[in-house]
Amino acid sequence: MIYLNGRPAAARGGATVREILKAAGLAPALTVVTLDGVFVPPADYRKLRPGDGARLEAREMREGG
Repeated sequence: MIYLNGRPAAARGGATVREILKAAGLAPALTVVTLDGVFVPPADYRKLRPGDGARLEAREMREGG
């Protein structure tokens, strides 16, 4: 199981970071991610497949002031 923001992720096993974000309703292009406390560059979202027990933290950037 993979965790996203402290909760089980709604994505199938073997999913990429990008697929996990999309399944959670987040826009990958507007989201900053850490994997087990380490920053994940957006260029890696399409190829990085977090393993079982991985903990992703995702924060979507928003416009506004």
